[in-house]
Amino acid sequence: MKKSVINILMVICLLVALGCGGYLIYYYYTSHKSESNIEDLRGMITDSKVEGSTENASGVDDDNTSGKPEPEMVEIDGVKVQKKFEELYRANHDFVGWIKIDDTNVDYPVMYTPNDNERGEHYIHLDFDEKYSASGLPFIDRNCDLKLPTDNTIIYGHNMNSGKMFHDILKYENEDFYNSHKTFTFDTIYGDGEYEVVAMFYAQILPDASKDFKYYQFVNAGSNEEFMNYIDNIKSMSIIDTGVDVKFGDKLVTLSTCAYHVDDGRFAVIAKKIDDTMD
Repeated sequence: MKKSVINILMVICLLVALGCGGYLIYYYYTSHKSESNIEDLRGMITDSKVEGSTENASGVDDDNTSGKPEPEMVEIDGVKVQKKFEELYRANHDFVGWIKIDDTNVDYPVMYTPNDNERGEHYIHLDFDEKYSASGLPFIDRNCDLKLPTDNTIIYGHNMNSGKMFHDILKYENEDFYNSHKTFTFDTIYGDGEYEVVAMFYAQILPDASKDFKYYQFVNAGSNEEFMNYIDNIKSMSIIDTGVDVKFGDKLVTLSTCAYHVDDGRFAVIAKKIDDTMD
């Protein structure tokens, strides 16, 4: 009887081990496949600038004071889109931009589905072709707006064990990494953008009833006071004192991913758009 029990337990352990092994193989296979698909998407981006153009990202002529070439725009189904993203946008109208942090795995398309019931999470477990993907794609909070734009654009991405998606933004807790990666790019269908990192911190998704600061709820400020209160809060939470000056009217991007220091933990990197006219 005792031997039978031991045999049964050994079989159960073997089945569990096989199941775990099979899951890991599937996980890394799908992760590799997802990255291969992303590489194909990168190849769909073209480099297209109009030297000396005065047409801005909204398609309105104005004075180009930055001295930089303006992006060439094309109209697709009534939307003016950067020509370099034309192929991507034609393939999927949920595509709105590309996020890239040099020397990291963060180099991905960004999706936006404002009509979702939740936070715009349609691509949380879907790839560019809307097929299941454990890693999904970075996506923008449905309450944000790129075209207006809102004061803060929140981009969510998975923290994958494989090191993909937004896993590498946690490197910003290291001061040496921060010092060599103070800026990153987020180019959208409307225009290009370079962003300077303002703060990085660990946080937590709090109960709705909590009165504590929730970085993930800030999209638009109703006043200078409200905006600066938000900036004061993120700077007080920041692991590193970046010393970056932020003023009312600056446009922000928040990169947010899961962290495991507490239940519902998060890690966030917040940056402000660099004004081309200040170059």
